[in-house]
Amino acid sequence: MSEFARCHYGYIQIPPVTTFRADGPETPEEEKGYWFHAYQPEDLCTIHNPMGDLQDFIALVKDAKKFGIDIIPDYTFNFMGIGGSGKNDLDYPSADIRAKISKDIESGIPGYWQGQVLIPFIKDPVTKERKQIHPEDIHLTAKDFEASKDNISKDEWENLHALKEKRLNGMPKTTPKSGQVIMLQNQYVREMRKYGVRGLRYDAAKHSKHEQIERSIIPPLKNYNERLHNTNLFNPKYQKKAVMNYMEYLVTCQLDEQQMSSLLYERDDLSAIDFSLLMKTIKAFSFGGDLQTLASKPGSTISSIPSERRILININHDFPNNGNLFNDFLFNHQQDEQLAMAYMAALPFSRPLVYWDGQVLKSTTEIKNYDGSTRVGGEAWLNKGCSTYQQLYNEFHALYIDKAGIWSAFEGVFATKNVLAFSRGDSVNINHSPHDGLVIINKGNEEVEGTWPNKLQPGIYKNMGSNSVNIIINNTRKIIPPGKVFTLRGGTLNINIPGRSALLLGKTGEPPNYLYL
Repeated sequence: MSEFARCHYGYIQIPPVTTFRADGPETPEEEKGYWFHAYQPEDLCTIHNPMGDLQDFIALVKDAKKFGIDIIPDYTFNFMGIGGSGKNDLDYPSADIRAKISKDIESGIPGYWQGQVLIPFIKDPVTKERKQIHPEDIHLTAKDFEASKDNISKDEWENLHALKEKRLNGMPKTTPKSGQVIMLQNQYVREMRKYGVRGLRYDAAKHSKHEQIERSIIPPLKNYNERLHNTNLFNPKYQKKAVMNYMEYLVTCQLDEQQMSSLLYERDDLSAIDFSLLMKTIKAFSFGGDLQTLASKPGSTISSIPSERRILININHDFPNNGNLFNDFLFNHQQDEQLAMAYMAALPFSRPLVYWDGQVLKSTTEIKNYDGSTRVGGEAWLNKGCSTYQQLYNEFHALYIDKAGIWSAFEGVFATKNVLAFSRGDSVNINHSPHDGLVIINKGNEEVEGTWPNKLQPGIYKNMGSNSVNIIINNTRKIIPPGKVFTLRGGTLNINIPGRSALLLGKTGEPPNYLYL
C-alpha cells in the first residue's frame, strides 16, 4: 500500500467484493482459478471468496486510508455467476455453497460466517417486515432474473440491443423489476459506505438497461435528513470528499453514444472511463498518427465527457486478464504507451487510478514486449503502474489536478504530427499571464529544439518527464534528468527534446532570491 501511495495513486480499483468462487461443481479443470470468476457473484449478502472475506476487506479499506487512498470495488449487479457448468437452477447462493456454510455452522463455528455478513438485515419488498440475513439461506431465486435468452454472439458486439438484452457467457441477468434485487443492491451500497468505501465502478454498464443502473446505484431516500444520515454514496453534494463512481463508456455505435451520454448528463454524480478518448489517443500515438488531434483548441473539446468526470486509464481489469479480446485497446509499442501516459497524466481533473487484484487468481493473458519481458499479465501491471516514469507522471498530475488551464502551441516545431506541447496552470490564456507548467511530447525518433513562446513564472521546477532534456538559458546548456529539481528566473525557454520522450515541467515552489539556473 505504501508503494501505491508513493506513486501518487488516490484510488485502487479491486475486483467485486462479493461471495464468489474460483470453480464450481463441474467447472472444467482448465477453467479453475481464473480471474473471471471474481465477476460471477454468488451472493451480495455475505463476503467470502479466494481473495478474502469481509474482515479482510475492512482491513484493506482501513489500511488504504492510512495512506490517503480510497478503495474502489467493482460493482457487479446485473449478472450472477453460472456456478460452473453444474449449476441448473437460479437459487443464489448455490446449493453446494449453502451446504458448506450449514455444515460449518453445525460443526460449531457459526461465529465465522456471521462475521462475514455484509447485509445483516433487509426489508421484505412485499411485507416490508425487517428480516435478518442468514448466510446459509437463499437470497435470490428465478423470479429475480430476466427470462432466459441466448448468449451474445461474436458478431453482435456492435449491436446495442443484443448487448443489453442477451446473456454474457451464460450468466443470468438480474431484473430491475424485482423488488428483492433492487433492495439487496441498495442495501449493499449503504453497507459499503458504512465501511468507508467512497465509490464503486459499475461493471459492464453497456450490458445494463438504464432502468437497472438508475435503480440499483441510488438507494431510494425519503427526505433530506435521511439522505444526510444514510449517506447517499452516489451524491457528492452530501460528501466532504468527491466520490469516485464510474462506469465503462464504451461507444460501439451512434445510438450507444447517445444513450450513454444522456445518462451521464442526467446524472451529474456519475463519471465514466473515456474509451473514446483512449482510442483517439492510441491512434494519435501510433505510427503515422497525428498528435495535433489531441491539442486543446479554443471552442472545442477533445472528448464528449466533461473533463471533471472523465476517468483516463489505459489498462483496466479486462486488459491484464483478457487482453487477447481487447487488443484494440492496447498500444502497438510499449514506448508509445509510455508517452501516451504522459499525455493522460498532464490532463486536468481525472484522478489517477490503478487496478490491483493481488494476483490471487490466474490471468488468461500474457502479452510480451519485443525484449521478451511481460507487458500485460503477472507482475507487469504493478511494475508499470509504479514505475519510475509513471510515478513522476502521477506527481505532475497531482500538482495540476485542479488547475483547468491548458494552452497548446498551434505552429512551429512544437506543433507537428509528432510533437505536442501545451502549458498548464491556473489562468493559462494566450500570453495573458506567465504559466507554471509545461508539457512537450515528442513521439518521433529525431530530437526537436525550439523556444517555447510563452513565459514561465519564476520558481523551483522539477522535470517529471521520462527523459533528460536540455534547457538553454543565456547561451548555457543545462542537462535536466528526470526527477531533477532546479530554479528558473522565468521568461522564455529554449528547449531540446530528445526523440521518443516526454517533458513534464512543473513548478513545485517559489525561488530563493539568490539561486538561479
